[in-house]
Amino acid sequence: MSELILSEHVLYVRGEVSFKTVTHLREQLQRTLHTSVQSNIRTLDCSGVTKVDSSIASLLLAALSLTKAAGTKLSIAQLPLAARKLLGLYDLDGVIQHH
Repeated sequence: MSELILSEHVLYVRGEVSFKTVTHLREQLQRTLHTSVQSNIRTLDCSGVTKVDSSIASLLLAALSLTKAAGTKLSIAQLPLAARKLLGLYDLDGVIQHH
């Protein structure tokens, strides 16, 4: 099961981020950000991600775009090595900055 969990100012990604799950995660992201505008989500923590494919780039870009539109700067944290490699492969590591 893949899900997003909001705690304080951190949105945690848990489970698999793949073509099979990314649509659900993106919809959940939109709902969470829409209903939590006042919470000022500052971090997307990916430490709970268990499996990724290239769709992780889509999810991260959507998260950055949605939070920017809400006037918040989002930090990506604990991105798995496989995801960092994919971002480098697609030349997105400069666009999607993480720590």
